[in-house]
Amino acid sequence: MSENRKKYPGIILVILIVCIFIGVSIFIMNYVRESRVADVITVEAGTIMPEAGFFYNGKAKYVTYVTDISTIPLDVPGIYDIEINVDGRVYKSKVEVKDSIPPTGVVKALDLLEGETVTAEEFFESISDVTDVTVAFKEEPDFTRRNSQVVSLILTDTSGNTSEYETTLWISRLKEVVQVEATLELLDVSKFLKPNVTARKITLISGPTSLNKVGKYPVQISVDGEIYESTVEVIDTIPPKGVAEPQTAWVGDKVEPESFITEIDDITSVTVRYKEEPDFSFAGEQTVSLVLTDEGGNETIVQTTLITENDTEPPKIYGAKKATAYIGIPFSYKKDVYAEDNRDGEVPVTVDSSQVNLKVEGEYTAIYSATDSSGNTTTEEVTITVKKQTVTMEELEKLADEVLAQITTEDMTLREKAWEIYQYVNTHLTYTGYSDKTDWMKEAYNGIVNGVGDCFTYYSMSQLLLNRIGIQTLSVERATKPGEAKHYWHMVNYGEGWYHFDACIHRPPFVSFMVTDAELDAYSRRHKDSYYYRYDRENYPATPEK
Repeated sequence: MSENRKKYPGIILVILIVCIFIGVSIFIMNYVRESRVADVITVEAGTIMPEAGFFYNGKAKYVTYVTDISTIPLDVPGIYDIEINVDGRVYKSKVEVKDSIPPTGVVKALDLLEGETVTAEEFFESISDVTDVTVAFKEEPDFTRRNSQVVSLILTDTSGNTSEYETTLWISRLKEVVQVEATLELLDVSKFLKPNVTARKITLISGPTSLNKVGKYPVQISVDGEIYESTVEVIDTIPPKGVAEPQTAWVGDKVEPESFITEIDDITSVTVRYKEEPDFSFAGEQTVSLVLTDEGGNETIVQTTLITENDTEPPKIYGAKKATAYIGIPFSYKKDVYAEDNRDGEVPVTVDSSQVNLKVEGEYTAIYSATDSSGNTTTEEVTITVKKQTVTMEELEKLADEVLAQITTEDMTLREKAWEIYQYVNTHLTYTGYSDKTDWMKEAYNGIVNGVGDCFTYYSMSQLLLNRIGIQTLSVERATKPGEAKHYWHMVNYGEGWYHFDACIHRPPFVSFMVTDAELDAYSRRHKDSYYYRYDRENYPATPEK
């Protein structure tokens, strides 16, 4: 053997080096493997064990548990030994079960009679945690205190995690809340006593004055002389009833849903809305569904119809009649002229007076027009007669003021002043059957100064004095047949609608002061051919019925 060593010294050295290398490599590999095995891993109590590979941070063909992990109590905090197999070699590790999640619970309010007590646990409907939980009052409630109080509770698990909850405790001979259906009747306080509680005398001290509005209201009740608090909750579970009527509207005009409802029967207040808004651009008839909702949220649907129509009728212009203008006196084309529309009501009037020369005598044409929101337009041509002044407006106004000072006072209403004017004109003038019907200013002057004239003079005096007190007037001329006499009067509006005013004397007698269309017609029927107050009704507003 010694000879062989001497003979092959190099071979022996190589073999020795290889063995040392292999041994070192195996040692390093084992060390590296072992260093990649976790010393300990942490899992939350109540969860499941992770896969075995979770313990090894390296490359391996397989990693499995050697330990029977079903023996590890994952719901008990602590540190437990674990063995794993990594590619056929067994390594040791540990698993730490920790509880870091506080317990949870569902609390409830409790209702006790005076003298009763409860434990903290009785305030919970349920408690959830992987470990055992203790329940305690943060501060013990006062079981001698009446009515409601807040109760604070603490849950603590075996790891010391805590959570706090609040609820209420009600101690009373009365119920904490009593529900009543909305009603117009008075509150029945006997409903507030708890079952098996008797009382000799129970009286309402304070509370809501009515029970027709949904909500919660505090009450105070005396039970055998002791004052207790409670709450009445007014509820509404009965759907409303309603009656809807058809409505007619113009195309493009929106109709509010409340407009359809004529009757509502419900204790509480009710709102109305469309189930689906109608098409207001549609011309014709459509079904409308209306939703009635009361304070309790109860709903009832009623149906009716909406009829929408196109507006094709133009406005009507009133008061645009032939008139006399005087050179040197400002002329108001729109005075006592207005237009009304079947859809828009009163609409603006425009005047084209470009053909009228107020500086030169003659007859001219002014064009009046009015347009409604649908684009319908009315035009009227009016003859304006321009004349020289026979009397100035200053003279007329002075005369008018003198007359008004004699017959009126400042504290009179417009109607009272108009009546005094009627009586003055009616009695001051002597009827002669003649007047200059081309010059109302001249006739007004003549009537006041000379006291003679005909129906046009009565009309002219009335025009001057009525305008002077600021009352609205419209001039009316009788529609005459060939050979019939002309007649003139006014329609006036002192704030309560248009009425007829005619201060001229009548045969048979007739007090034509603030009279209606019907009264005018009744007087006309007393005359031959019923012509006395014949005029174009379409051009004038209708009077009130009375």
